[in-house]
Amino acid sequence: MSAPTTAASVANTFLQLQDSDPGAFPRIDPLKLQKLLFYAQAWWLAYNHSELFDEEIYAWPWGPVVPSIYSQFRDFGAQPITNRRATVLNRTGEGMLDFEVEFPTPPPTNVQDFLRRLWDSHKHLSGIQLSNATHAPGEPWTVVKERYGDLANKPLIPTDLMRDIFRSKLASAR
Repeated sequence: MSAPTTAASVANTFLQLQDSDPGAFPRIDPLKLQKLLFYAQAWWLAYNHSELFDEEIYAWPWGPVVPSIYSQFRDFGAQPITNRRATVLNRTGEGMLDFEVEFPTPPPTNVQDFLRRLWDSHKHLSGIQLSNATHAPGEPWTVVKERYGDLANKPLIPTDLMRDIFRSKLASAR
C-alpha cells in the first residue's frame, strides 16, 4: 500500500494553510517547514500505523530533514518562504532524462484535515522552537544522535522509531 500523499504535497498544504491564516505567528521558513513535515509524518504514523508520505527523514544537525524538500527551499535561508510551492519529478518515459517537474496533487480530504489540526497546534512556534522540541530527550532525532554520536553522515531516522515514540506519546496522553 502506498502512502496517501507526498512530502511536496504536505509542504504545499502547510504553505497554503499559512497563506489563508489571518493570525499572527512566525511565518514558515525552511527550518519550520522541515519540522512541520517531521511532525506530520510522526503523528500520522502514530495514529494510522502507516506513512503519510514515502520520502525518508534524516537526522541533520538542526533536526529532522526531508532532503527533497530542503533542496527546493534552502535558498530562503532563515527568511519566510514566499511565492514558492514544492514540486515533484514524474517519470514520462524510459530514458534517463524522461522526467517532468510538476506540482503535486493536493492530499486527500482526511489528510488535509489532519494537517490543518497539526498546523493549528504548531503554527505559533518558530522553526527554532520546533527544532529545539525535536532535540528533546527521547525524541527520534535525539535517539538517532545518541546512537551515532555525530550527525556528519546525516543518518536516517527510521519510521518505526518515529511511530513507536509517537504512539507512546498517544498512550501516555490517554
